[in-house]
Amino acid sequence: MGATYFFRDTQTLKMIPDILIPLILEDEDHKSNKNINIWSAGCANGAEPYTLAILLKEILDEEIFSRIRIYATDIDPNNRFENIIKKGSYPQDALQKIPEKMFLNNFIKDTDIQGNYLISEEIREHIIYIWHNLLSLKPIIERPFDIILCKNVLLHFTEQQSTDIINMFYHSLSYRGFFITEQTQKLPVSSHEQFEQFISNARIYKKITVNFKGV
Repeated sequence: MGATYFFRDTQTLKMIPDILIPLILEDEDHKSNKNINIWSAGCANGAEPYTLAILLKEILDEEIFSRIRIYATDIDPNNRFENIIKKGSYPQDALQKIPEKMFLNNFIKDTDIQGNYLISEEIREHIIYIWHNLLSLKPIIERPFDIILCKNVLLHFTEQQSTDIINMFYHSLSYRGFFITEQTQKLPVSSHEQFEQFISNARIYKKITVNFKGV
């Protein structure tokens, strides 16, 4: 666990600024300066949340990007990821898939580590790393999330554990929130009343909000 690289599954990640963020901004709460909260659960060394931040910066206008907060979490059993993510230093071979223009716009050589590159502070300031165990079944902040990503993580859990984690995600999302997982991950049957697939060619699910009406 933990081995990952930048710009993995960009087809899905690009749908966040292209499709999901505009929909989120239609909500009355987000027409003001309210932050857009995203949770990258099981972030490993930070390649996924940083990839997403780069795409958001390149696609969104400056004002909207300034409101993005990406919470990156992992159980990090060897205490390796926190320092990597906070410094934003990565070896060149983990960055090979980044388009050249985006690479030049967002990275400089790390003078402390030969062969490594530092991601810009403009990107780093949008990433908040928090150590977190998904099996605690507790959200990391009280404010609801607009988007939760949990990719290549749930396969490491039992079916019951995955169901419990997805249930926790459901309750951690805003009423118009989105949950994203990898293409090979199918939601357990028990989650079908909580989420509906929103985009047919990606595992992007929209939260189903139940309205209880008085009798």
